[in-house]
Amino acid sequence: MIQNLARFIFCFLLFLLMVQLFSCHQNGRQPSKNNKVREDNSLTLTYQDTLLKYLSLQDFKDHTIINKKAIEFGEDQYFNKSGYNWIFLAYNYLLQDKIDSIEIALDNLDGKVSPDLCVLKDYFSIRANFSFNDVTNIGTMEKMIDAKEYALEIKSRFSFLFFNLLANANYRRAEYRQALRDNESWYSYHPNKYDPHVAQAYQEIKFMQYIELHDDNKLKETLDSCKYYANKTTDSAIIMRMYNLQSQYFFSIGNNRQAVEASQKYFNYLSSSKMLNSYAYANLAKNFLNNHQIDSAIYYFNAGLQFIRTHKSKQNKLFYYQNLQLAYALKGDYEKAYFTLDSAYQDYKNSIKNIENDRINEINTRYETEKKDQAIKLLKATNAFNYQIMVQQRWIFVILFALIFSLAFFIYYRNKQKLLTNINQRIIAENRQLILEQKTRQNQLNPHFIYNAIANLQGLISSDQKSKANQYLILLSRQIRDILELNREEYISLDQEIKSLKNYILLQQMRYQDLFDFEIEKGNIDVDDVMIPPMLIQPFVENAIEHAFKNLDYRGYLQILFSQTSDQLHIIVSDNGRGVQSDKINARHKTSLSQIITKERLELLFNDPMQKATIEIKPNYREDNRGYRVEIHMPLVFTF
Repeated sequence: MIQNLARFIFCFLLFLLMVQLFSCHQNGRQPSKNNKVREDNSLTLTYQDTLLKYLSLQDFKDHTIINKKAIEFGEDQYFNKSGYNWIFLAYNYLLQDKIDSIEIALDNLDGKVSPDLCVLKDYFSIRANFSFNDVTNIGTMEKMIDAKEYALEIKSRFSFLFFNLLANANYRRAEYRQALRDNESWYSYHPNKYDPHVAQAYQEIKFMQYIELHDDNKLKETLDSCKYYANKTTDSAIIMRMYNLQSQYFFSIGNNRQAVEASQKYFNYLSSSKMLNSYAYANLAKNFLNNHQIDSAIYYFNAGLQFIRTHKSKQNKLFYYQNLQLAYALKGDYEKAYFTLDSAYQDYKNSIKNIENDRINEINTRYETEKKDQAIKLLKATNAFNYQIMVQQRWIFVILFALIFSLAFFIYYRNKQKLLTNINQRIIAENRQLILEQKTRQNQLNPHFIYNAIANLQGLISSDQKSKANQYLILLSRQIRDILELNREEYISLDQEIKSLKNYILLQQMRYQDLFDFEIEKGNIDVDDVMIPPMLIQPFVENAIEHAFKNLDYRGYLQILFSQTSDQLHIIVSDNGRGVQSDKINARHKTSLSQIITKERLELLFNDPMQKATIEIKPNYREDNRGYRVEIHMPLVFTF
C-alpha cells in the first residue's frame, strides 16, 4: 500500500517537472516560436521557387513584374503572415533603387524570421549597398562572408547568391583566382545548375575571369562553352551577347579588326533593341582605340560619358577619361587630352571624397550599432535575471502545490483504506452466510433420498426377501454414511463421488430387480486429484431411475460420463427412458427441482465471472424421441 502511494506521488511530481521544463523551454531559447505563424511547406516552396526563378541569374526583372506577383500571392492570407511579403517588397524597392525603403521593409521581419527568410533578409540587406562597378569595402566583404557561412550552415537553397556577390567583389578587387573559386562555388550550390541559362551564365563569368588571368587556352575553351549553352537557351539576347565575348577574345589574342567587327554587331543589336548601356559604349570605343580608329574611339567614349550623365549610371568614369585622354594624345590634340586628364582627376577626387564619406558613415554606423548592442546586452541580462526570479517563484509554487496535493491524497487514501476494510469484512460475513445456505441446500437433498430408501427397504421386508433386505440394508448404511461424511465437505474427490454413485445405483437396481443397466466412464481424468461438490450428480441419477425406467417394456440403460476439456469438467447423465411421455407433470416437477437446487449450489460455489458453471437438460434427445440427457459444465478444481 505504501509502495503504491509512493509510486503515484513520484509519477505525479515527474509529470509536474516535465510541465515545468517544457514551459521553461518555451520561454527560453525560442522567444519567437510562440509568435511565429506555422509555415505551410507547399506555399513556402512556391514563394521560394518564384524568388529562385528571378534571382538565379542575377537577372533583376522589371519591378512591375515582382509587384504583380506579390499582389497575386497577397490573395492568400498566409502570404501576408509568412514574412515573404516583406521580401518581395524589398525586392521591388531594390529594382526601383529605393535603398532606404529596403531596410525599412526588412526590419518588419524581426521576431518571425525562419532560417531561409533570415538568409534572404541578409542577402537583400547586403545587395542594397553593393555595387557591381566599384570596389567593395572590407566591412561589406565581412558581412557577405558571415551571411554565406550561415546560409551554408542551415543548407539554404539561397546560399549560391552570396558566392555570386563574392565573385563580383573579388573580381573588382583584382583577386581573380579567388573570384574564379567563388564562381565555381556559385555554380556548385545553384539549385538550377542544369538549366542552360545558368550554365551559360557560369561559363560567361568564367570567361571574364580568364581574360584577366590572360589564360588564352582556357579563354577559347570557355568561349566555345558559352556559345554552346547560349544556343541551347534559344534566347536572342544571350546569343547576340556572344559577339561581345568574341570581341573581348579577339582583343585578348591581338586581333583588333575582328574585335571591332564583333563589338559593332553587338552594339547595333543593343541599339536596335533599346538596351544600350555604358559598358557597350566602353567596349566598342576601346576596340576602336586598339584598332587605331582614333576618331571613332573618341566619339564613342564621349557618347558613353554622356550616357552615364543622362542615365545617372554608377559606372566608373575613370576608365572613360583615361582612354579618352590617350585617344586625344594619339591624335595630337594635347589640349583636350589635358582637360580630359583634369576631368579624370576631378572625378577621382570626388570618388575619394565619397569613399571617405562612406567610411565616416560606416564608423558612425558601427558606433551606433555598438551602442545598440550594449543596450541589447544590458536588456538581455535584465530579462535573464527576471526570468530566473520567475523560474524560482514557479518552482516554489510547484513544490507547495505538490506537498498540498500529497497531503490531500494521503488523507483520501487512508479513508479509502478504512472503507475498503469495512467492505471486506462485510463480504466475508456474506460469504459465510452463503456457505451456510449451501449447506442447507445440500441437506434438502438428503431427506429426499432417505425417504425413498426407507420405502424401498420396507418393500423388501414386506415381500419377505430377507437376504436382499439385509444386502440392501448394508448398501443403505454405506450410502447414509457417505451422505453424513461427504456432506460435511465443500468439495470431495471425484473418486469418492463415483463410489457413492455406484453404491446408490446398486441400491436402486436391487429395488427394481435389475430392470436397468448402468455405466460410469471417467476417461483419462485423475479421479483422486479432481474435486467436485458432494451429491451433485445423485439427484439427476435418482430422477432417471425413478421416472425414466418406470413401466418400461425394454431394459433401461443409464450412462454417466466424465470428461475433461481445457479447464472445464464435463459431466453427462443420460438414459434411454420414455422421456416426457411418462408421468409428464411429476417428471417435469422433479427435474425442475433438481435443476434449480443444483444450479443454486453451483452459483454459490463459482461466482467468478471468469469461471462459470452451467447446467443444460435435453429431454427426448434420442432419435426415437425418448430419453433424458443432463449436461453439467463446471471449472476444474484440483486438490493440492
